[in-house]
Amino acid sequence: MAISQRVNEHPRVPIGRISLHLQTSLYRKKGGLIEKVREYLKIGETKDVFNVEDDFIEIQDGYFIKRVEEPQYTMTFGDIIVKGTNVKACSKNGIILRTLKPGIKLKVVSFLFTSSDFTVYGINDNEFVSSDEDIQYVSGNFEFNADANVLIDGQTRKFRKGEILQYQVIEGNSILLLDDIWLDISSLNGTLQGC
Repeated sequence: MAISQRVNEHPRVPIGRISLHLQTSLYRKKGGLIEKVREYLKIGETKDVFNVEDDFIEIQDGYFIKRVEEPQYTMTFGDIIVKGTNVKACSKNGIILRTLKPGIKLKVVSFLFTSSDFTVYGINDNEFVSSDEDIQYVSGNFEFNADANVLIDGQTRKFRKGEILQYQVIEGNSILLLDDIWLDISSLNGTLQGC
């Protein structure tokens, strides 16, 4: 389940997704304090993540879970799609470990390094891929909650309820689609989701 609201209501943008490997207690903020509630998340549930701070991970619907040892959950921060035929996965030290196949989609589990020039994405604990490689980063999805006619590059395009667009980044009320086109979603009825 994702947060369903109009973007012009200033929705919070998910920074990632968390999948739970154990039943997990839920918490809510009450009077500035985070208190345990009687509800739980079941094994295998996946939720959007909005913030990771101190001892808690903020997930969708105003809930928090306690940060526990990582074997109890898997957190991801988007996907990379391999575009080129010579994309290398390397160790933290830059040693080439393997060549990735074009078209493969990999979950991003960490960011080893980020600068204005490039980012190094962790695809598991031991392998990393640089944004210098021929890859596409996908940070999330926008799902239409109703049919919509949208003007893109001077042409009207019809989107059906349930149609999903992947995006690289969101700035204000606009998303950068995978084909490098900015789409203003401020007047659209849709859902932002992590991937």
